Amino acid sequence: MKSATSKIVTALDVSVVVFATAAGAASGIFGLNKTRELNTRFRKVDEIIDGFKNHKQEYLKAIILLSLPMLFITILLALDIGTWLRMAESMKISPDDDTDANIRWYLPFYGLYLVLTVLHISFANTILGLRTRFKGLNLLLQTSFLPRNQRRDSQVMVKGVPVREVKSTTTNILATSLASECYKMNGKTRALLLKLMAECHESLGKCVRLSASYYGLTILFVLVSCFLHLLATAYFLLIELFTKNDDGFVWLQILWIVFHASRLWAVVEPCHRLKMESSKTIHIICEIERSIHDSILAEEVKKFWQQLLVFEPRFSACGMCMVDRNILAAMFSGIATYLVILIQFQKTNG
Repeated sequence: MKSATSKIVTALDVSVVVFATAAGAASGIFGLNKTRELNTRFRKVDEIIDGFKNHKQEYLKAIILLSLPMLFITILLALDIGTWLRMAESMKISPDDDTDANIRWYLPFYGLYLVLTVLHISFANTILGLRTRFKGLNLLLQTSFLPRNQRRDSQVMVKGVPVREVKSTTTNILATSLASECYKMNGKTRALLLKLMAECHESLGKCVRLSASYYGLTILFVLVSCFLHLLATAYFLLIELFTKNDDGFVWLQILWIVFHASRLWAVVEPCHRLKMESSKTIHIICEIERSIHDSILAEEVKKFWQQLLVFEPRFSACGMCMVDRNILAAMFSGIATYLVILIQFQKTNG
């Protein structure tokens, strides 16, 4: 790290981790009431759509979402520390030189990576939980109000359940049967049911806004950290390839690039899936509107449709950017541009 460019890149590399972790801690402290309200709304929604959720599958997904990232970052940190200790050992001029001291000072910084990974897991779990509830609501709407020949999406969902999970999805099947019976009810009863689902959808919309308010600042710093880390890691990888070409260090940088790209994916992909699932509701309501002939139910469908027109399912990071797949193109093009600039500065500084 002899050049000024390398020092600046390293300083930014460290700073964004500290700021992102601090933002996450601040969100946890000052957003406690929002978390309680979010959990309360989740419980109320689950009381309505509980039969359309596969609890065993959701539990398994949560375990995988927690274990894999933590295992990966733990192994990566161990490899990183081992690589730097090896490089520090090679820099010793005399046996009395304590070149390992710098590595020990970095240990608290490595601990922040564990905290940052937990923040990613918490955010992804919350947004995917929202997406699951929107999916359950959509399935409930289709099963309750659409004729069988129009339930294309619901048929795909039901067929997607493996045979070995029949016992674990008994509640799901019973709830689906009850929802099918709702299709035979009179218009007033079905209108009350649709009104309940509209209230459920409104509550989920407020959950999206609560999540954006709670995680907004944290996700903004996380996106910045992903951008700078991908830029910095790619920069150091190219510098290593152009100079010493230490194979161990090169592979370590490649693993860090994979990790930071995975961090970015863990933020963007849940938001994209939430957006796609929540946008299906208005299409289902339009199909329901075309298939009903009861005036009372038609009025409730119209109210639900008007509610959907003002609903914004997209997740915003403090209102500065919308978090979906569109942001990936902007970030990777920016990384490529600034990487070329950094390489030019490196050549200028020697």
